[in-house]
Amino acid sequence: MLARLKHEIIEVGFVTLYFFGCFLVVAMLMKIALAQHQIEFRGLPEAVIMALIIAKVVVVMGKTRAGTRFDARVPVAVASAYKSVLYFTATFAVLLGEKVFHAYREYHALDTAIVEVWRHRNGAVILVKSICIALALVGYHLYAGVDRRLGGGILWRVMWKRADQR
Repeated sequence: MLARLKHEIIEVGFVTLYFFGCFLVVAMLMKIALAQHQIEFRGLPEAVIMALIIAKVVVVMGKTRAGTRFDARVPVAVASAYKSVLYFTATFAVLLGEKVFHAYREYHALDTAIVEVWRHRNGAVILVKSICIALALVGYHLYAGVDRRLGGGILWRVMWKRADQR
C-alpha cells in the first residue's frame, strides 16, 4: 500500500509540476498584459488548482483505452495530436460548462445562459485558457510519447546529462 501511494505521488507529482510551470507562465503573462490596463489579476491559485486537476486527468486518461488507443500503432506525433485534441475538447467543455451552469442558475434558461457566457462574460477567456491548456498538453504528450518509445526515463536522463557523461 505504501509503495503504491509513493508511486502515485511521484507519477502525479511530476505531471502536476509540469502543468503548474506552464500555467504559471500563462498567469504571469496575463498579469503583465492586464497591468497595462490597471486590471489586477491573481492567477496563482487558479494555476495551482488547474495544474492539480489537469495532471490527475492526464494520469487517469493515460490508463484508459481512450488515452492509449493509438500509442503502439501510430507515430508519436499523431498519438500526441489525438490525445491533445481529445483532452482539449474535454477541457473546453468543462470550462464552458462550469460558466454556463452558474449563468443558468441566474437566468433559468439554457440558451440565455450560453449566450450570456459567450458574449458578455468569459467566452474569450475560456477559449484562451483552453488553448493554453492544449499547448501544455501537446508538450506533455510529445515528451511522454517519445520517452515511452525510447524506454521509460531515457529521455529524462538524456535531457539532464552533460554531453561528456556516459
